[in-house]
Amino acid sequence: MVSAQVKGTLKFYRRTASGTMIPLFSNNIAALAPSGSSEGVIASTPDTWTFIPLQNAPAKALRVNDHLVVTLTLSTAATTDASDGKVILPCTYQDNTGFTLGDFDNATDWDVQQLGDAAYLANVETIIAAKKILQPFALGSMTQKCFISVEDNA
Repeated sequence: MVSAQVKGTLKFYRRTASGTMIPLFSNNIAALAPSGSSEGVIASTPDTWTFIPLQNAPAKALRVNDHLVVTLTLSTAATTDASDGKVILPCTYQDNTGFTLGDFDNATDWDVQQLGDAAYLANVETIIAAKKILQPFALGSMTQKCFISVEDNA
């Protein structure tokens, strides 16, 4: 079924082993995914995508046993369609080599996948994905752009 991008904000946090949530980055979904990804197909080219600046300050660098936590806050209530959303989330290891994390429903990349075909309320921040850190890295990249779309189940 053809979907449309939800309206809202994604936030990324470093959750320390003690449970402290440290904000890393946030942005409007429309800015993170120009064009959206109806039917799970990205409808724009990488030249229109944006960067998540490298979040490697000492307080923001992800350490072993931390979690990278992603939250969603919708501006209007919606039911999401996890299979239509696309995620290309660049990250950087301490040696400056890069890698990407994929779709929020990908069990290989994410230890917790809450984003599904589910209804979300407006103005409620909800955890949609989390990854336990086994090797230190930083969110973002100085060279690779991101694309992160959350789609509705219209």
